[in-house]
Amino acid sequence: MTDTPHLGLPLIAANQSQKHVTHNQAVVLLDAVVQLSVKSAALTSAPPLPVEGDRYLVASGALGVWAGWDLNIALYSDGSWLKLVPRSGWICFDEATGAVLVKQAAGWTDIGTAGGYVTIGSVASGALPMLGIHTGADATNRLAIKSDAALFSHDDVTPGTGDMRLTVNKSAAARDAGFTFQDGYSSRALFGLLGDDNFTIKVSADGSSFRTAITIDKSTGRVLLNAHARFSAWCNFGQNYAAGAWQPLFANNTRHNDQAAFASVANVGVFTAPTAGTYMFGLGATFESPGTIPSKMQIGLSVNNAAPTSDTVTSTGDATLTSGKTSCATTACLKLAAGDTVRGAIFFTTNAGRVLADENYFWGAQVP
Repeated sequence: MTDTPHLGLPLIAANQSQKHVTHNQAVVLLDAVVQLSVKSAALTSAPPLPVEGDRYLVASGALGVWAGWDLNIALYSDGSWLKLVPRSGWICFDEATGAVLVKQAAGWTDIGTAGGYVTIGSVASGALPMLGIHTGADATNRLAIKSDAALFSHDDVTPGTGDMRLTVNKSAAARDAGFTFQDGYSSRALFGLLGDDNFTIKVSADGSSFRTAITIDKSTGRVLLNAHARFSAWCNFGQNYAAGAWQPLFANNTRHNDQAAFASVANVGVFTAPTAGTYMFGLGATFESPGTIPSKMQIGLSVNNAAPTSDTVTSTGDATLTSGKTSCATTACLKLAAGDTVRGAIFFTTNAGRVLADENYFWGAQVP
């Protein structure tokens, strides 16, 4: 009597009135499929020197004696190859790769990396290739989770330090290390080290065109609000203004005009608030005599074409105006609604006045 090569099951010796044949065939099959382990799952043709009991999971495209055996088990027994047809749910260990496979309707699946299963073999090295929780992971999204929430807590078991840190690392400054927030799998916001080593927040309305909202400089820590409107304007020619009423102050040139919120309309500088918020403005002008001398010069900020309110107005007072020397300046912090407009305005008392070319300004910026 001898034993089977894998499980050591006893075989009945010959000369038992042929009873041993049926019994031994059944035992050999049990030995082949119980605790199924194959030499390889990558071969398409039989190896040249098989050993009694060798088993292979035949790869697709089988040739030679294995032709037509794709995805079946090839067993070498009594000097010849036998085909074993697996059933759904069979488990098979691939000795060549260490993978554990399960038979499904579509074929064999590595249950260490798919189907929501994790095997001891797949994590023994501490390097699980991919993991999906309630969803499938893939070569790009090697960790994929569908869940209402995810918790990362400090280690109070080993115990740990009490800290909890997440690290996102990139290979070079020009690459990205960041987080993406999506709506219906269309990106709406990004933050992280995006294309450089500054910390950046970007937003998008369509998932393809992104606007930079905030940049924090990696070296200085300075915060740049990229999307905030800001401008600096002036008028490059002298302009006369009538006395006795507020007149719109000219500004026909800009040094900068971020977000294009400023426009010169018929030479009048007009700022339109792109969003509701708080804005700082500055306004200044130098007097030039048009031939007569006014008794007073005032400048102020006009919101939505209304007369400037006192908190935005500055005056030369009772001092005598001197051409090319007397100037007036004001600043104001204004809370605006989206679409509100702001203009510079000037008021001369008694006589008309003139503003000197290039020695005037109108600037503004949205503040946090």
